[in-house]
Amino acid sequence: MLRVRNPFVAIRRLWYTGGNGIHSPFAYQMVTQVINCPGNYYADRNLYSLSDRILRPRMTAVRRLMFRLTNYWQPTTVEAPVEYHTYIAAACKRASIMTSDKAYISMDSDKGLLMVIPELQKYKDLWNEWKKRDEVRVTFDLYDVGLAFCIPKLNKQNYKINW
Repeated sequence: MLRVRNPFVAIRRLWYTGGNGIHSPFAYQMVTQVINCPGNYYADRNLYSLSDRILRPRMTAVRRLMFRLTNYWQPTTVEAPVEYHTYIAAACKRASIMTSDKAYISMDSDKGLLMVIPELQKYKDLWNEWKKRDEVRVTFDLYDVGLAFCIPKLNKQNYKINW
Protein backbone atom coordinates (compact mmCIF):
# COMPACT_ATOMS: atom_id res chain seq x y z
CA MET A 1 0.00 0.00 0.00
CA LEU A 2 1.88 3.02 -1.26
CA ARG A 3 1.53 6.13 0.87
CA VAL A 4 3.23 9.37 -0.09
CA ARG A 5 3.93 11.48 2.97
CA ASN A 6 6.88 13.35 1.52
CA PRO A 7 7.52 13.22 -2.23
CA PHE A 8 11.31 13.30 -1.81
CA VAL A 9 11.22 10.34 0.57
CA ALA A 10 8.94 8.45 -1.81
CA ILE A 11 11.26 9.03 -4.78
CA ARG A 12 14.32 7.82 -2.85
CA ARG A 13 12.48 4.62 -1.82
CA LEU A 14 10.84 3.95 -5.18
CA TRP A 15 13.59 1.71 -6.57
CA TYR A 16 13.02 -1.15 -4.09
CA THR A 17 9.20 -0.96 -3.99
CA GLY A 18 8.60 -3.58 -6.68
CA GLY A 19 11.57 -5.70 -5.66
CA ASN A 20 14.02 -3.99 -8.04
CA GLY A 21 17.64 -4.21 -6.93
CA ILE A 22 16.92 -6.76 -4.21
CA HIS A 23 19.15 -9.80 -4.66
CA SER A 24 18.27 -11.75 -1.52
CA PRO A 25 15.48 -14.28 -2.25
CA PHE A 26 14.17 -13.80 1.30
CA ALA A 27 14.00 -10.00 1.00
CA TYR A 28 12.53 -10.15 -2.52
CA GLN A 29 9.78 -12.49 -1.36
CA MET A 30 9.02 -10.27 1.65
CA VAL A 31 8.67 -7.18 -0.54
CA THR A 32 6.69 -8.69 -3.42
CA GLN A 33 4.46 -11.19 -1.59
CA VAL A 34 4.01 -9.81 1.92
CA ILE A 35 4.73 -6.07 2.23
CA ASN A 36 3.38 -5.03 -1.19
CA CYS A 37 0.98 -7.94 -1.53
CA PRO A 38 -0.76 -7.84 -4.92
CA GLY A 39 -4.03 -9.39 -3.74
CA ASN A 40 -6.27 -9.95 -0.76
CA TYR A 41 -5.91 -12.60 1.91
CA TYR A 42 -8.66 -15.01 2.96
CA ALA A 43 -9.65 -13.04 6.08
CA ASP A 44 -9.28 -9.51 4.69
CA ARG A 45 -12.99 -8.95 4.15
CA ASN A 46 -14.04 -10.01 7.66
CA LEU A 47 -11.25 -8.16 9.45
CA TYR A 48 -11.42 -5.03 7.34
CA SER A 49 -15.18 -4.65 7.59
CA LEU A 50 -15.00 -5.02 11.37
CA SER A 51 -12.20 -2.51 11.84
CA ASP A 52 -13.07 -0.11 9.02
CA ARG A 53 -16.01 1.30 10.94
CA ILE A 54 -14.03 1.74 14.15
CA LEU A 55 -10.47 2.63 13.22
CA ARG A 56 -8.71 5.22 11.15
CA PRO A 57 -7.70 3.89 7.71
CA ARG A 58 -3.94 4.21 8.44
CA MET A 59 -4.17 2.07 11.56
CA THR A 60 -6.21 -0.47 9.60
CA ALA A 61 -3.47 -0.65 6.96
CA VAL A 62 -0.84 -1.34 9.64
CA ARG A 63 -3.02 -4.04 11.18
CA ARG A 64 -3.57 -5.66 7.79
CA LEU A 65 0.20 -5.67 7.30
CA MET A 66 0.49 -7.38 10.69
CA PHE A 67 -1.97 -10.00 9.46
CA ARG A 68 0.11 -10.65 6.31
CA LEU A 69 3.35 -10.79 8.29
CA THR A 70 1.88 -13.21 10.83
CA ASN A 71 0.41 -15.35 8.07
CA TYR A 72 3.82 -15.56 6.36
CA TRP A 73 5.96 -15.88 9.50
CA GLN A 74 3.70 -18.38 11.36
CA PRO A 75 5.08 -17.53 14.83
CA THR A 76 4.79 -19.80 17.86
CA THR A 77 4.79 -16.90 20.33
CA VAL A 78 3.83 -13.27 19.86
CA GLU A 79 4.15 -10.29 22.19
CA ALA A 80 1.94 -7.46 20.97
CA PRO A 81 -0.32 -4.64 22.16
CA VAL A 82 -3.93 -5.75 22.47
CA GLU A 83 -5.12 -3.83 19.37
CA TYR A 84 -3.21 -6.29 17.13
CA HIS A 85 -4.46 -9.52 18.76
CA THR A 86 -7.48 -10.02 16.46
CA TYR A 87 -5.36 -9.78 13.31
CA ILE A 88 -2.60 -11.99 14.67
CA ALA A 89 -5.04 -14.65 15.91
CA ALA A 90 -6.84 -14.70 12.53
CA ALA A 91 -3.55 -15.22 10.67
CA CYS A 92 -2.01 -17.90 12.90
CA LYS A 93 -4.14 -20.19 15.05
CA ARG A 94 -1.15 -21.89 16.69
CA ALA A 95 0.43 -18.68 18.00
CA SER A 96 0.50 -18.07 21.72
CA ILE A 97 -0.31 -14.36 21.99
CA MET A 98 0.84 -12.36 25.01
CA THR A 99 -0.18 -8.78 25.72
CA SER A 100 2.64 -6.28 25.77
CA ASP A 101 2.82 -2.56 26.44
CA LYS A 102 6.09 -2.16 24.53
CA ALA A 103 6.50 0.05 21.48
CA TYR A 104 7.15 -2.99 19.31
CA ILE A 105 5.74 -6.40 18.42
CA SER A 106 7.90 -9.50 18.77
CA MET A 107 7.21 -12.73 16.83
CA ASP A 108 9.24 -15.87 17.47
CA SER A 109 9.05 -18.79 15.04
CA ASP A 110 11.10 -21.73 13.78
CA LYS A 111 12.64 -19.38 11.19
CA GLY A 112 13.92 -16.85 13.71
CA LEU A 113 12.73 -13.66 15.37
CA LEU A 114 10.77 -10.80 13.78
CA MET A 115 10.40 -7.46 15.52
CA VAL A 116 7.97 -4.83 14.24
CA ILE A 117 7.73 -1.16 15.22
CA PRO A 118 4.25 0.01 14.12
CA GLU A 119 4.99 3.72 14.72
CA LEU A 120 8.50 3.99 13.33
CA GLN A 121 8.74 7.77 13.14
CA LYS A 122 7.87 8.02 16.83
CA TYR A 123 10.51 5.45 17.89
CA LYS A 124 13.36 6.25 15.48
CA ASP A 125 16.00 5.96 18.26
CA LEU A 126 14.92 2.41 19.09
CA TRP A 127 14.97 1.56 15.38
CA ASN A 128 18.52 2.89 14.92
CA GLU A 129 19.70 0.82 17.92
CA TRP A 130 18.16 -2.34 16.44
CA LYS A 131 19.80 -1.82 13.06
CA LYS A 132 23.25 -1.74 14.71
CA ARG A 133 22.82 -5.06 16.55
CA ASP A 134 24.67 -8.07 15.15
CA GLU A 135 21.71 -10.43 15.54
CA VAL A 136 19.45 -8.19 13.40
CA ARG A 137 20.25 -9.25 9.85
CA VAL A 138 17.61 -7.73 7.54
CA THR A 139 15.59 -4.58 8.16
CA PHE A 140 12.80 -2.95 6.18
CA ASP A 141 12.08 0.72 6.80
CA LEU A 142 8.55 1.29 5.47
CA TYR A 143 8.53 4.91 6.71
CA ASP A 144 5.63 4.32 9.14
CA VAL A 145 6.53 0.73 10.10
CA GLY A 146 9.88 -0.93 10.77
CA LEU A 147 10.57 -4.66 10.33
CA ALA A 148 13.70 -6.28 11.78
CA PHE A 149 14.48 -9.94 11.06
CA CYS A 150 16.91 -11.93 13.20
CA ILE A 151 17.82 -14.87 10.97
CA PRO A 152 21.49 -15.84 11.40
CA LYS A 153 21.94 -17.29 7.89
CA LEU A 154 21.06 -14.00 6.15
CA ASN A 155 23.54 -11.27 5.24
CA LYS A 156 23.13 -7.92 6.95
CA GLN A 157 21.07 -5.58 4.78
CA ASN A 158 18.86 -2.50 5.31
CA TYR A 159 16.08 -1.67 2.86
CA LYS A 160 13.94 1.47 2.58
CA ILE A 161 10.68 0.57 0.85
CA ASN A 162 7.61 2.56 -0.21
CA TRP A 163 4.52 0.98 1.30
